[in-house]
Amino acid sequence: MISPEILRRYPHFAGIADDCLREVGLISEEREFKAGEEIFTESGSFLAEARAYEHGEEAQFLMLLTKGRVDIALTLGSGKRVVVGSLVEGDLMALSALIPPFHLSASGIAKENGKLIQIKAAELRALLEDNPELGYNLMKGIAKGLMGRLQDTRVELAGQSVDK
Repeated sequence: MISPEILRRYPHFAGIADDCLREVGLISEEREFKAGEEIFTESGSFLAEARAYEHGEEAQFLMLLTKGRVDIALTLGSGKRVVVGSLVEGDLMALSALIPPFHLSASGIAKENGKLIQIKAAELRALLEDNPELGYNLMKGIAKGLMGRLQDTRVELAGQSVDK
């Protein structure tokens, strides 16, 4: 369990009522990771012959990076893995855990040792349905994170095409 005081330190949870934060804390736990560890893995893959994307299992956790740095990597249709961004303390990870169909669209690889808070995705989605204030604040953070990652991806892929 993570205390409401710890969650409140991060902008995505600031201003949320204590009872709601307690509920989030009950479905959360802290986890450490080591440099080089793949923290979460893209849950689908390209099928080269069909040029189609096959989705895998649903994301199990939404994660909040509390210490360290994590690279976000995409696997291209060619099978090449490309780092398209880097996350730091306070960033949310595995954003797809809250966006249907809940399949991870990238992988997260630790650049250094660190810590994160992992929140059970299915239980969190139920809380968001019951608490619009929490849902709005988290979804604002998710939208902001996705916009930043989209821009990072565009820059990285533009650089890739220039290199060829």
